Amino acid sequence: MKSLDELQRLKQFITSAEHVWTQIANSPRGKPVYTVNGVDYTPLPEKYNTKRKISRIFRRYWGKQLTEVMIRNLHLRMLKGKLCVPYRDIPPFPATVLSLQIKVNLPDHRTVAAILSGGGKKTRVDYRLIRVGATKTFTIMKRSGEQFDLRYQSLATIPLNPKAQPVRRSKQRGKPKK
Repeated sequence: MKSLDELQRLKQFITSAEHVWTQIANSPRGKPVYTVNGVDYTPLPEKYNTKRKISRIFRRYWGKQLTEVMIRNLHLRMLKGKLCVPYRDIPPFPATVLSLQIKVNLPDHRTVAAILSGGGKKTRVDYRLIRVGATKTFTIMKRSGEQFDLRYQSLATIPLNPKAQPVRRSKQRGKPKK
């Protein structure tokens, strides 16, 4: 690392990246609520009203794969011509960088370990950041700990509505067994 300022900028970059999903998921407070199949949805504000806009915001910090996973975990749905998210309480995630240690420091590649705090807990997370071109900013390509954080899980099962009960199927599907 060249200076303390650069380390501080990296801490701020990771903190901002960790907060962006929650900012979007919590943005529609005070908007109308639509209920579909027992799940309450509310429209996103104008600055987040398309997947493309959300993707651009995520791509300021995250690589393409992590961006796609995070968008999928927002559980977006088009209702009455508006892009909506489930109206629910978002649990507080560890997202503020307390400390940062650089493991690999190359001009176009950095690997860092960070201690994140938030939600009453601290978590250690490893990040792999890359940069394409000397003037470009870094992008987070890989993040450890996704199995413990619903924002980054490939197949996250965030409860959309805690009141909803599972639907029981009475009819058997497919061919009967012989």
